[in-house]
Amino acid sequence: MAIEDEIINIADIDVGTEILKTDKLLIETNNGTKLLEFKDFVVGPDNIRSVRQDQIEGNASGETNTSFSVVTGFNILTDSTTSGLNTKYSDISGTIELGKFNYNAIERLASLSAETITNKALIAEVLLNITNLQAKLEATDSSVLNSIVLTTSACNFSVEGGTGGHRSSNSKSALSFTKASLDPATTNPNCSLQLAPFLITFPDAGEGFVDNTRYLIEGSFNQSVLAPSANSKTQGTITIYVDKADGTSSAVHTSVAESAGAANINMGYNNVTKILTINTGDKIRFSADSPVTGSLNGTKLNN
Repeated sequence: MAIEDEIINIADIDVGTEILKTDKLLIETNNGTKLLEFKDFVVGPDNIRSVRQDQIEGNASGETNTSFSVVTGFNILTDSTTSGLNTKYSDISGTIELGKFNYNAIERLASLSAETITNKALIAEVLLNITNLQAKLEATDSSVLNSIVLTTSACNFSVEGGTGGHRSSNSKSALSFTKASLDPATTNPNCSLQLAPFLITFPDAGEGFVDNTRYLIEGSFNQSVLAPSANSKTQGTITIYVDKADGTSSAVHTSVAESAGAANINMGYNNVTKILTINTGDKIRFSADSPVTGSLNGTKLNN
């Protein structure tokens, strides 16, 4: 038989599907062709080029920088960090710890859900009992008892996304808001809120609200100056109006904006703070004589 008939092409060898520690590898060394048991085959950075750091695709070259922002007390890498940075654990530890923090917070909130449901049920029961008590007091023959009004709710509100105010001096325009983060109907179902233009209407007599209730109004606004020009930097104003149940109306307070300073000569800050005395059926609205943006809160202080 000719020697060429004994030659076997590697492509003709059967393909294996696994390698065992008892198997052997065929290797070429300086001392000739050898067999190496697989259990003695060691893979490490000295003989595998692909694990070198400079071989990693996208690895940054030259000077690199890290940039962090603080989120809930943890340092989080921002997109200002050099792309392809070889990160260390110290670079990403803040992200890891923030993940743990969020997980623990969510777990705690989940554990409180049952308590929230229970508390809502108890509050509903208390309100029902108070309503029943009010009805019995009103039905009694005693003039002293049936004159008692049980005040259980506050008509508190919080609104955001404030806009409005006229662009011409000596003119006023109603304020409007885009969102109620606290609807007064949440604290008293007999209160009503209109966002655009803003108007809050307080309950009538016998609806969980009484006359002479002290009510704190707090607003935070950015407000344009009136007719901004080189010769006019008059600050804008915001006025509070109370419309009475008998149809009369009056301006009860006007707040003047303060200058924002040289950083923005055409803008002022108007922080509205006023304690009002509110009666049943009253309505509150606002107007401004120059454009504004901001938020507004109302809180009951006492009866």
